[in-house]
Amino acid sequence: MRMKLQSFISLSLSMLLALAVSPAIAEECPDGICEVVFESTGNGVYFETPANAQNLTFVVSGAAGGRGGNGGQVTGSFLETPVGFWVYVGGEGLIGAEAAGGFNGGGRAGGTRGNEGSGGGASDIRTSNSVNDRIVVAGGGGGGGGYAGAAGGVGGNLVAAEGGSGQGTGGGGGGTNSGGYAGSSNGGSAASSGSFAVGGTGGSSWNAGGGGGGGGWYGGGGGGADDDSCCSDAGGGGGGSSYAATNLVTDIVHEAGVQSGSGSVVIRYELVSEITSLVVAQPSSTHLEVAVTVTGSFMPSVTDLMFADENCQAAEPVLVDAAYVFAVSSCQDEAFSMSLVNEAASLVQAGVSGEANLELDLTGPDAYLTMTAPDADSYLIEITATEEFTGLELSDFAVAGCELTELSGTKLTLGKCAEGQLTVTLLAGTIQDAMGNLGPETDFVLSFLRDTIPPAAIWGDPVVELLDAGYSVSLELNFDGELVEGAGVEFAAEPIGCLPVTTLTVSGISFQHSQCAPGLISWVLPALSLVDSVGNLGPATQLPFALTLDATPEPEPEPQPEPEPELEPEPAPAVQPDPVQNRTPEAEIQDPVQSPVLPESSVPEPTEEQAVAADPELQLEQELERILEEEIIQETPSGSAEEFVIEITPLPVPLVPVEEDPGPVIEIEPPVAEPEVQILDELNPVGSGLPVATATPIAQLASLETDAASQESFVGAIAPWLTGGIVIGALVFLGYRKMMVR
Repeated sequence: MRMKLQSFISLSLSMLLALAVSPAIAEECPDGICEVVFESTGNGVYFETPANAQNLTFVVSGAAGGRGGNGGQVTGSFLETPVGFWVYVGGEGLIGAEAAGGFNGGGRAGGTRGNEGSGGGASDIRTSNSVNDRIVVAGGGGGGGGYAGAAGGVGGNLVAAEGGSGQGTGGGGGGTNSGGYAGSSNGGSAASSGSFAVGGTGGSSWNAGGGGGGGGWYGGGGGGADDDSCCSDAGGGGGGSSYAATNLVTDIVHEAGVQSGSGSVVIRYELVSEITSLVVAQPSSTHLEVAVTVTGSFMPSVTDLMFADENCQAAEPVLVDAAYVFAVSSCQDEAFSMSLVNEAASLVQAGVSGEANLELDLTGPDAYLTMTAPDADSYLIEITATEEFTGLELSDFAVAGCELTELSGTKLTLGKCAEGQLTVTLLAGTIQDAMGNLGPETDFVLSFLRDTIPPAAIWGDPVVELLDAGYSVSLELNFDGELVEGAGVEFAAEPIGCLPVTTLTVSGISFQHSQCAPGLISWVLPALSLVDSVGNLGPATQLPFALTLDATPEPEPEPQPEPEPELEPEPAPAVQPDPVQNRTPEAEIQDPVQSPVLPESSVPEPTEEQAVAADPELQLEQELERILEEEIIQETPSGSAEEFVIEITPLPVPLVPVEEDPGPVIEIEPPVAEPEVQILDELNPVGSGLPVATATPIAQLASLETDAASQESFVGAIAPWLTGGIVIGALVFLGYRKMMVR
């Protein structure tokens, strides 16, 4: 089992600068045993013990000297688990004239040959950052002597080994209560002895310097120098001693000369087994994942899980980082609970629940279609859902009424659409959520009307009446849609007049005008005054309508003659009608007293003279014959007869015999005069200068008052003129015909 542990650095204010660099730490916990490795960085590091750590052990190794002996090692365990401690790791000794000793107490090398080695630093565990609070120390090795000098002594053990000797002797190893002694120099400067935590400095000479002593509980002494180029040369430094505070640590084992290179400190501890979290996730609509995070050596199994849905089937866990992950399938309930049982339930960390309530997502997403950007050419449809979804394709739609469809992400564009009802259908089960559930459950249909035809208007037929106070005019304007806000019908009257009453109706506007004077009145619906339910404006041009109100003056009535006294009817003989007294048959009014009807056989046949006297045409023919016989018509100089154009106008009243007794007089009431109104073509705008259609009379004022007497006076007045004209015309015509015969 592997676990990542957090290392904590707790420094006092005085040590922040000195301990600014963190060591490289390897953290592993196989089988519940955690291991933290500290390497040398030239700084101390504070280790905070995990709260659930127990059975802490350590392996502390000192560093080797330059060209010298290896460092010592101390292993053991803490009697009690500490809250935390400082760790210092020794640095390896260097090679070179007067080279500095390794980090954490290594002694400096002598000079000046250039191959002298300095002492290695000690590694230790402290309760503070002071060398006086060290509880475990592993000594470092001593550095080698210069030129062909002797090796340094190894570090470790309670009393460390001394360095090798040449012509200059080696330094002594550090002990439990004192540092190692200094080696003797063969000429040149003397070496120094070791001290508490610090190794001695090697002697110096022009030929070869001594090695530095290793650091430790007490440091080793420095090696002596050699100024003789003959034979062996300088001595090596002594090793540093190791230490363990038996009141704090136990199971101590000391070893000498086991660590090459830099030192190290390894801390191992066992974690108390705890379940720190229980998490349930649903990666798909058919599977669950139960993750149990454990510290320590405990390994949960499927027997430690209990599901309220008995259909759930769990497989053995797979370790992912610090969590044991169970794959669960076949669950059918949308909501149920699961819990830890057996030993796992007793290991749940305080504040962590060992039970989880599950609400599974077994339902696909619901989808919606919304038209977001309609225009005259295309429509943009937005697809939304109740949750994140994937899998949308153009084939998932059924479109009626449009030829062009294009899908971009979650937006569907429709083009080349026909007028009328359009439908877009998202088919069921075409998209899926993160769980793999398909949706929507049923087809989602978006239906809307495409209407790009502007609203139209039409004027109705006017109704005009002439009243005592002037004309009354009624007119209807029928239109689609409704008036645009602020729009209205413009009305004009010449001359100015008319009292208007305008009423909005279901289908348009009703105009009622009263007290209108004769003249021109007009209505104009301005262009783009109407809007329909989808926003179309109309009509494209203004729509005018005009009326001309014109009344013909009523004629004055003629004076009526006094009625004649009624006379007893007498049978009237057939007499020659007086041309002046001709009257129409309609004017002949029979006596209300029924006259006896004589049988036809009793009526005598008229003589020829009586027939001529009774027939004006026979009279005219005889007169013409007489005139022609007297050769009144003369020939023209060219020898041809003159041509006459004769227009014969029928008499308004046929010449018929009229009885002397006119009969009773009947008065006929004159008809009521009606106004003459001209309706202009509604396609001609008022004042446009375009030709106006021929006026259509709606009513014409007239008055006729007559009776039998007035008819006779009228006929009598014009009869001589009519008779004379007819006679002359007939004479001319008969003369022409007779001349042509000749």
